[in-house]
Amino acid sequence: MAAENKKKNIVLVDDHVIIRNGLKELIEKLGHYRISQQFDTGGAFLEAIPLSPAPDVIIMDICMPGMNGDQVMEVLNERQIKIPVLILTLSDDDELVIKLFRLGVRGYLKKDCTAVTMKEALHNVLENGYYHNEFLTYSLRTNADDVKKTERELIHERLSNREREFLKLVCDEKEYTYEQIADKMQVSARTVDGYRDSIFEKFAIRSKTGLVLFVLKHRLMELL
Repeated sequence: MAAENKKKNIVLVDDHVIIRNGLKELIEKLGHYRISQQFDTGGAFLEAIPLSPAPDVIIMDICMPGMNGDQVMEVLNERQIKIPVLILTLSDDDELVIKLFRLGVRGYLKKDCTAVTMKEALHNVLENGYYHNEFLTYSLRTNADDVKKTERELIHERLSNREREFLKLVCDEKEYTYEQIADKMQVSARTVDGYRDSIFEKFAIRSKTGLVLFVLKHRLMELL
């Protein structure tokens, strides 16, 4: 019983029973986790809060009847409920992923993820606060709350003035495309690609999502 009590509690929120059952089997085979509760809609999940036992992580579908995962996140934010959430999605859309992270999700998983990926995601959310393969390459070396000012300053110093301007526009809530950023900066699209590629190389980043997460992780907007 003592070993069972040490397991982390995972709550599943997904309207597909087959997917929930598959996730339950996959997660509980990892040995360190147990599925403490399951819900088939975001509304049912919200109505059940506060949950007992208290969940360590919520794994939630993005597309559900009634309320989508992003809408559930908005309610959690309004209620100031801080439960780590991993989102399930079939989408690779950068803008959707960025929106989800801005809403406070700690990571996202494909519905066909492997046991290895699930184990990595749960471990990193619980130990580091976030899961994102690319984000982990550079940005998850320390917890977000413990990022030293000097580290941010060192990152800031490695960026040119134009790269900082570019990053600020990339992270703007208006979610500008690269073409719109080029127009805002009054440079060619190729020049903007150069700013992006330079930052990619400096910090081992590979996508627009990674850029936004990098800035959020290190709270660089305060310095841009």
